[in-house]
Amino acid sequence: MSVSCPHCKAALAPKELKPGKYQPKCVRCSNTFTLQVQWLVTVSTATAAPKSGVTSVRTLTADERAARLLDGQSVDDDFSVSPTPAAPVSGHDPNATGDFTSADEPKAPRRDDADATGDFSEVVPKKPSKPVPKPAARKVDPNATGDFTEAGSGAIDNPGDATGDFTQADRPAARIGRSPDATDPMATGDFSEPDDKPAKPLKPAKKAKANLDAEPLDADVPPRLGGYEVLRVLGKGGMGAVLLGRQISLDREVALKVMHPKIAQNAGFVARFTREAYAAAQLTHHNVVQIYDIGEDKGQHFFSMEFVRGKSLMELVKKEGKLAPAVAVGYILQAARGLRYGHVQGMVHRDIKPDNLMVNTDGLVKVADLGLVKLPSGDLPEQAGSLPSADGDDDGGTHSTELTRAGSVMGTPAYMPPEQAQDSASVDGRADIYSLGCTLYVLVTGKPPFEGKTALEIISKHQTEPLVPPEVVVKRLPKNLSAIVVKMMAKKPDDRYQTMEDVILALEAYLGVENTGPFNPKEEQADELEKYVCQFNVRSKGKRKRALALGFFGACVAGIVGSAVAGSAALAGGLLGLMVMAPGAYFVFHGLFTGGVVFPKARELVTGMKFTDWLQWAAGGALFLATLYLFGLLWSWLAFCILALLLGFVMWRVTDKVQEAAQQEPIDNASRLFKSMRLQGLDEEALRAFVSTYGTSNWEPFYEAVFGYEAKLAARAARKGDTGEVWKKHGTWREPVIGWLDARLEARKVARERAMLQKVEAKALEAEGVSKSEAKLQAEAMAADLVEQANEVKVARKEGKVASVKSMAASARAARRPKPGFNIAGKKLRSLKFQTFVNDWLGRRLRFVLGAVVFALGLLWLSQNNLLQNNKLVGSLASADFSGALKALGGEGGKPVSVSFIPAEVTKPLNSYAVPLTGLMLMFAGVFYFGWKPNLVAIPGAAVALLGPTLGVPDAGPVNAQVLSLAVGFVLIVVVARFLRS
Repeated sequence: MSVSCPHCKAALAPKELKPGKYQPKCVRCSNTFTLQVQWLVTVSTATAAPKSGVTSVRTLTADERAARLLDGQSVDDDFSVSPTPAAPVSGHDPNATGDFTSADEPKAPRRDDADATGDFSEVVPKKPSKPVPKPAARKVDPNATGDFTEAGSGAIDNPGDATGDFTQADRPAARIGRSPDATDPMATGDFSEPDDKPAKPLKPAKKAKANLDAEPLDADVPPRLGGYEVLRVLGKGGMGAVLLGRQISLDREVALKVMHPKIAQNAGFVARFTREAYAAAQLTHHNVVQIYDIGEDKGQHFFSMEFVRGKSLMELVKKEGKLAPAVAVGYILQAARGLRYGHVQGMVHRDIKPDNLMVNTDGLVKVADLGLVKLPSGDLPEQAGSLPSADGDDDGGTHSTELTRAGSVMGTPAYMPPEQAQDSASVDGRADIYSLGCTLYVLVTGKPPFEGKTALEIISKHQTEPLVPPEVVVKRLPKNLSAIVVKMMAKKPDDRYQTMEDVILALEAYLGVENTGPFNPKEEQADELEKYVCQFNVRSKGKRKRALALGFFGACVAGIVGSAVAGSAALAGGLLGLMVMAPGAYFVFHGLFTGGVVFPKARELVTGMKFTDWLQWAAGGALFLATLYLFGLLWSWLAFCILALLLGFVMWRVTDKVQEAAQQEPIDNASRLFKSMRLQGLDEEALRAFVSTYGTSNWEPFYEAVFGYEAKLAARAARKGDTGEVWKKHGTWREPVIGWLDARLEARKVARERAMLQKVEAKALEAEGVSKSEAKLQAEAMAADLVEQANEVKVARKEGKVASVKSMAASARAARRPKPGFNIAGKKLRSLKFQTFVNDWLGRRLRFVLGAVVFALGLLWLSQNNLLQNNKLVGSLASADFSGALKALGGEGGKPVSVSFIPAEVTKPLNSYAVPLTGLMLMFAGVFYFGWKPNLVAIPGAAVALLGPTLGVPDAGPVNAQVLSLAVGFVLIVVVARFLRS
């Protein structure tokens, strides 16, 4: 059957058309037109020609298909053909094919017959025929996974939005079996050249892609989930929706997987999924998609993970056709390394396919969904409700259960090992080896190893039909590569490679990669790297930045001294403010426009603060503004704030922006070198070791720009054992700041995750009939166990040790129930709420409040002694009169602070500059030191600083008792308390 293009009249040959509205693009003139397809029922009349010779079809039920599959029989539908040819039907094209029934039994063509075509009515027929209702038999997608799409979400179930590519009518077209992922809503009839010709790159429909980019949010998808802004829907599946989001605190794109509301009704499954996702989040490997966070917002359960900017291997095959053998093996080798890491940790993927292997723009392959629960429909208890079927049935009827009874399959049939179709739960790592072999088969041949019209037919072929070796499908494919694929895809698990390590060794041997000893690069590779690193370092504007910074601070100090000598306190205070605010403005501009390491963490800490934290900072800010006002510096600081913003922007513009543009070229050139080395089979760890070893003595700035700050620290730790070689460390001043920020962020994240785990576990236990109080205790113990194991993993990773998630993953799957009030190890649990209360309200917040009160009293003392307008301390320091400064600090001649509701005996010792300075130190300890332990020295230190002379602290030579007491208080509050912080 053919269709004519209305623009150029070219004959086009569509295949597998279903009822609906299509917008194909003509392969000759590239114009798009609308094609309406409808089912027509032709009924014979008394005078019509007999319908003998017409093929009749009987659709097998799902039970019949399952029975035939188990008996080793064919699962194709039954066909019967009359011995005499059929006469052409009046009013129809005699060359058109289709299923027609007799007058007594009108029947519409089957929707699940991939070879059936039908009559096409005009787009606007004069008298349109009434379409036959959709058959009751459920259409089974041969590439369907255990995830089921929502009603009307897929291209087949909603043909009104379907698009497709069409070949010319005189060119035979063979369908490439493609595995549409649940997240790819734009895949419909793609075609390739016959098998004996090179595969033509497949082009996705442009309109569909545009629709994907502009897909609006559904009514049930909120514009924000927790700390994430939802940008658009990437796709949908039975598990729920996959969204593109932006993590607000770090301003980075992430992929959000939101659980389907019907699945979220099953508290037991939600708890299991959350546990295993939390365990999978501890997996960190270059070839595994990183899970960032788990969360729940207004009943929406979700987790965030790394958004890989690139393409899946299936998209790559669609675009380029079959890949060169060496390129395909390079990709599969990287995926095998990621899977090996997962297998060592006790995690089997069970759904490896080209759609789950992502390639980023640097040629790095990442395995998606490793360690996550795969959901067959039979896993949900009846009380949770069934998943929506592909036909949109939400009633949990036979359509959604018959396939499960036929094998409870989990995975994608086109890539499913034979044993997984029998029992998905008991497969081991050899199942991933088979699926990875299927994926390699697709990459080198452009087609899947087995094709069929139904999922059960494909599963049956994987179990019984011999594999056609890739070398038979593609001429001149190396036989040793074909042998590797054949062994990976052996029917029996014992006949395959037994571990992913064996697969890696075989693929490395094919590529000629040395797998013994350290990587020894070629001379030209080392020379190229050294050239790019040198170019990167030469184009740095660090010297210009240092010169501008030193000149700025020198000018500010000179201005402050000159203003103080001239008696202009407002100008001196304004310049002091400029010296403080300008670096802050530059820090913000640099972080917003360039990035960096410190700014994103600081922003995450600020945006994630609790309401009480915001109140604390607001109180501190109010005190600071009040101080400026009392000293008469408020308006000068506000005026200089505008100048500080301007200077900060100029500093970024003439240094960082110029540097970023200049250094991009060597980074791009190096990235191309690294990409080629990855495709040649070099392991990512070896590649990074190559950069740190051969990247000159100043390799750290370049390494951080390419691989990131955390990777640089790991590389630095790995090189500690090198003998004799010294290199320049980059940006060491940031490390204490980043360490402090990381500690605060980690504490906040752990508390949030622990509360999340405890919540879902308690709901699951209550659903099983456990009392609310007992469920709370057991859930707290289970959450504490997982969090403790995760902390051990993180500590091991920071120390450069091999971090094992295996026991944690086992605990997550087993869901061990501790004795109420005790953890898994049998130790009595401490109340997390009590510990948090003590750390917050009897710890840092207590210090901050005490400090704010003391500082306010200090301001009052300054005002009552008329020291704000005539600042003796600033004047003495500006004129280098240190003895006068010490006298001013001692408050000689002053009177104690007077407060009407506080007895004079209490305020009598508050008679020096030590009062506001002690308040500042306490506020500092309240902001930067977490926990209650610093109070053990901070509060006594404050007492010594304020009451030292009263308590008998003597003078020490030229240093009076008050100054000495203040110094002792500083040591206790700021220095010693640091070592007691949590």
